[in-house]
Amino acid sequence: MTALTFRTGTVSVNDVFVSSWGWEQTNVNFYQVISTHGKKTVVVREVRATSDSDGMTGIKKAVLNDFIGEPIKRQVKDHSNLPSIDIDDCECAYKSVPGKKYSFTSYA
Repeated sequence: MTALTFRTGTVSVNDVFVSSWGWEQTNVNFYQVISTHGKKTVVVREVRATSDSDGMTGIKKAVLNDFIGEPIKRQVKDHSNLPSIDIDDCECAYKSVPGKKYSFTSYA
């Protein structure tokens, strides 16, 4: 297992990246690193999350190895104080601390 090294930290297989995004609500998505390639590339897959909700707010936590969707290959970047990856044009994910919980909001 090869760790990729960046100014802001290392990235290894099984690390989790988290994104928090949205307009008028806060969506939280988790991505688990399933492989590393070269000096800057990772393959990630989105993973499910446990959710504890109280109406329109709640807390989410990643569930490792409970994959959703297909693998995606991305370049890791140094961003502020954490490694990051761009998921798409409007979603960026940052390396997370294992087991950390994140707040979300929803309107429905």
